[in-house]
Amino acid sequence: MAEALHKRLSETLADKLQDEIVRLAPGERLPTEADLARRFDVSRTVVRETARLLIQRGLVTVKPGRGMTVAELDGRLIAEQYGLLMRRSEGSFAQLLELRLVLEVEMAQLAAARRTDQHLTDLDEANRRLADALDRPEARDEFLDADLRFHEIVATASGNPFFSLVIRPLNGFLRDTYRTGPGYPSEAANTLEEHVQIAEAIAAGDPSRARFATENHLRRVMRHSDRLLAENRAITTHS
Repeated sequence: MAEALHKRLSETLADKLQDEIVRLAPGERLPTEADLARRFDVSRTVVRETARLLIQRGLVTVKPGRGMTVAELDGRLIAEQYGLLMRRSEGSFAQLLELRLVLEVEMAQLAAARRTDQHLTDLDEANRRLADALDRPEARDEFLDADLRFHEIVATASGNPFFSLVIRPLNGFLRDTYRTGPGYPSEAANTLEEHVQIAEAIAAGDPSRARFATENHLRRVMRHSDRLLAENRAITTHS
């Protein structure tokens, strides 16, 4: 009974502190364990459990001698949790590619309007790595990393951080799937050529062209997805 009460109190206190923490700057220190216990009239055991919950939520870090401090919110925890939810789904690989199509055509369009010089440099570097690995069968993993990295850069260049949060777990699935599928990279030369077209459209600041190039690339992947996998399998088989 006491344990259940502590759990309810710690969850309530974590919610209250969360509302305060999101308004603080990363690195700011929170009140001490003793101060929080007095302020909210709870035991230090409840405060310690609250700290554990806040750490799990990615809101705070605990360092010796400093207590709880506001964590940098980089979205990794959200992406990991989203990835776990996807692994438990019943969706097919083809449906995953449909989701990717819907997201990435808009992502590329925004990237063409918002990209920076650094984004363009990063896109060119990813494509250079693709070209270097193109004719080397032993460089399959290098090709895959550069392939997925390209799409992550486009997500960043869109200027919308939510795209990066969604693309990261999607790419995690694609990485697992392609590494176990004997057909990857299917039509590698086409992948490189299409990536170059996307990068050029983004560099030109042409949203319509970037959208068209991305849709053309992803629809080609969807049409030939059977070449990437040994067999059509549910996403859950890759968990």
